[in-house]
Amino acid sequence: MKRIIKIFVIIIIFLFIMIMFMIGNDNRYYNRIKKIIEEECKIDNIIYINKYNDYYIVKDKEYLYLINSEYRIISEIDNNLLYENKENYDIIYDDEVFMYMDDEYIDDGVIYRYYDIYSYELINEIKVGG
Repeated sequence: MKRIIKIFVIIIIFLFIMIMFMIGNDNRYYNRIKKIIEEECKIDNIIYINKYNDYYIVKDKEYLYLINSEYRIISEIDNNLLYENKENYDIIYDDEVFMYMDDEYIDDGVIYRYYDIYSYELINEIKVGG
């Protein structure tokens, strides 16, 4: 019985260490990308970064930027023009349009919902699976 408890505790500790390792790697990746963008694009006070389709979507306190894989600013939009993202959806750039994206996991698949970044109106809904 003691042996089973020891094995169980070792497995729990191992899983905890692996989770901490993955979180650390994710944080290092985010900080590295943030530092590169700050240096290459001269953007300070970055509050949001998302990589989507070989573009970086970066937001600071004033603007939303679209940055290509070579760290050149492609587009810049004033945050005052954007609809408030109350649900904290991801910001994506697809088909030459900025959008908010929501993904909802259901029993047999995923539903992706795309919202207009200026009006928060539903643009498209795609169900994958099932």
